Amino acid sequence: MVRLRPRYKVWFETEEGYVLGPGTFNLLKMIERKGSLRLAAESLGMSYRYAWGLLKKVERHIGRPILRTFKGGSHGGGGATLTEEGRWLLEEYSKILEAFSRISEEYEKTSKN
Repeated sequence: MVRLRPRYKVWFETEEGYVLGPGTFNLLKMIERKGSLRLAAESLGMSYRYAWGLLKKVERHIGRPILRTFKGGSHGGGGATLTEEGRWLLEEYSKILEAFSRISEEYEKTSKN
């Protein structure tokens, strides 16, 4: 008999629709790690413009900023950090991913396929 394994894709929505999914979640994690939207986007193979658009869409849907940017001096050095709301989104998305993973693992342990 073929062994079946459950798979899933998780995203958050509001009444207006899609807010955040795997791509934006990874972008937020990478911004936290790199301290820069440009570096985060590059490391994920996204253009800066595309990444900026993703974040602005999230902010429009939730009505709050999720990213704080700052400019460097004449020699550069600017960067980005997540706001409290941005960190909260990361935490909540991580929690739901963990819950789905536990369900999937439990299914695999108890399934007779």
